[in-house]
Amino acid sequence: MSPPATVADRDRSESWRHELGTAFAGLQPEPLARDAMTGRLDAAHLGDVSTFRVLGTPQVVRRARGGAGDAHRLLKMCRQVRGTAVLHQDGREVGLGPGQLAVYDTGRPYDLRLGGAWECEVMTFRAEALALPERWLRELMSRAHDAATGPGCVLSSFIAASLQQFSHADLDAARLRFGDAGVNLLASTLTHAAAPDPEAAPAAVRMQVLDYLRRHVTDPALTHASIAAAHRMSPRTLDRLFEADPPSVTSRLRVLRLEGARRDLADPRSARFSIGAVAAAWCFVDAAHFSRAFKAQFGISPSAVRREPLAPTVA
Repeated sequence: MSPPATVADRDRSESWRHELGTAFAGLQPEPLARDAMTGRLDAAHLGDVSTFRVLGTPQVVRRARGGAGDAHRLLKMCRQVRGTAVLHQDGREVGLGPGQLAVYDTGRPYDLRLGGAWECEVMTFRAEALALPERWLRELMSRAHDAATGPGCVLSSFIAASLQQFSHADLDAARLRFGDAGVNLLASTLTHAAAPDPEAAPAAVRMQVLDYLRRHVTDPALTHASIAAAHRMSPRTLDRLFEADPPSVTSRLRVLRLEGARRDLADPRSARFSIGAVAAAWCFVDAAHFSRAFKAQFGISPSAVRREPLAPTVA
C-alpha cells in the first residue's frame, strides 16, 4: 500500500492540475495511484495549429464537457511515444502503444487513461483543415493508426522541431507555414496507414486525392482535369468517387485555398501585400469573386481578418 500523500505531493499535483488545465482549456487530470501526480508539458502555437509534448506519472485526463467555445471545431491528435494510453469518447475505446496515434474531438467529452512512464506528442488543429467528410472523420477517430514509420515518423520530427523553433510568442509567416505542414503530415500519415482491404479501396483513394490537393494547393495549374489525370482516372470517375461524400473535389480545393488565404491575411507580416496579391498567391485571380467566396466561407470579409490576428488554438 502506498503511503499517504504529503503536503508536498498535493502541491505538486495541484501545480500540474493547473498547468494542464491552462494549456488545454480546463482538461482535468486524476491520479491512478496515491503517489504524487506530476507531469510536464512544452507547447508551441502556430496560428491555427498548436503542438505539445506531454509526459507524466500514471493518470486519467478528463474533459467532462465540450471545449473552450471556439467558433471552429477543434480536433486533437495524440501520438504515443512511451507508455500506454486508452482513449474513451462517444462510447468507443481506442488503445495506443508507442508509435500509434489517435484523433479525437475536443468539443465532446472524453477521457484518456495514461499508464506507465508515459509521453505523448499532441497536435490540435481545426477540423476543416483536414477537409474530410464527417463520415470519414468518424471512421478515422474510431481506431488507432500506425505512426511508427513513414509520414508518422516525420510527423514526430515535425512536432519536436516546432517545440524547438517556435516556443517564442511572435506570430510570423514561418510559424503559420509550419502549422500547415503539420496538418499535411498528419493527413499523409492517416492516408499511409489506410488498410489495404479491397472493400476499403475507394476510401483509400479518396484520402490519397485529398492528400494530393493539400500538397499542390498553391499550384495554379491544379484543376479538376489535372487531379483526375494525376490519379489515372477520368474526370467522371473522380466525380463518382466523391458522390457519396459531398462536396466535390473542386469545392474542397476552393476551401483549402480560402483557408490558406485566411492564414496569410491574419499574418502581420503580410500587411505589405495587398489583399488582391494574397488572393492571387492562392490562385484567386478575380478580387471580387475572392471577397464573395471568402465571406461566404468565414462570415467575415478579408479586410476584417487582416485587422484581427490569429489567436492560438486552445483545446
